[in-house]
Amino acid sequence: MKRILLTGPVERLEAWAEAVRSVGWEAIEFPLIGIEELGLRPEALFPASARFDWLCITSRSALPFVERLATYSPAIAAHAACVGEHATEHMRALGFDAPLEPARDALDLARLVLSRASAGSSVLWPRGDRAIDLGSALRDAGLVVAEPVVYASRALAMAAAPRADAIFFASPSACSAWVAAGVPGDAPPLAIAIGETTFEALVRHEPAAFGRVTRLAQPTPAALAFALAHSRD
Repeated sequence: MKRILLTGPVERLEAWAEAVRSVGWEAIEFPLIGIEELGLRPEALFPASARFDWLCITSRSALPFVERLATYSPAIAAHAACVGEHATEHMRALGFDAPLEPARDALDLARLVLSRASAGSSVLWPRGDRAIDLGSALRDAGLVVAEPVVYASRALAMAAAPRADAIFFASPSACSAWVAAGVPGDAPPLAIAIGETTFEALVRHEPAAFGRVTRLAQPTPAALAFALAHSRD
């Protein structure tokens, strides 16, 4: 049986493991980072009258802050846009208008928002301490971005990596943690990134460690299962 190391996502890792097992692979949970929710209160950051044109979510780790935000100021954003189906549906359940299709990753989210937003539009992006891509892309296009850091990624202590046929990275932070830790053990021949920004980070940091590096068509467990089922490695 082929084996894959699942380094993330930190949230709902079991759902990804179930998808892996559904196509006959063994899933080995091997998280590289942990998420610390910083507990910021919206009222400490914004007046109740604050308004933004867009509220952007690139990680489910930001949702606890957004839930507090929805209670404090439900009309704070005219529209919401998210990476992933789950976050999109969660925002709609909180009462936000989410008119765009779920984005694959941060750069895809920037593309979708820019297709609807005009220059000078305001964006609220509650983000992690290592995330920069969305804010940079939107500001370069003339949007005004407020980006409070609402959670932090912390590298976990790691032992030797088990032997595996593939490894899955769900964030640029996980790629950085793998490289920084110099994880002992042989690198799997196949590395799979959840999306374009993670793929770029993986290629930038560790271009020669793996025999092949690829990314998912969509950031979903089903897409990972499909990729493994059709892998030739």
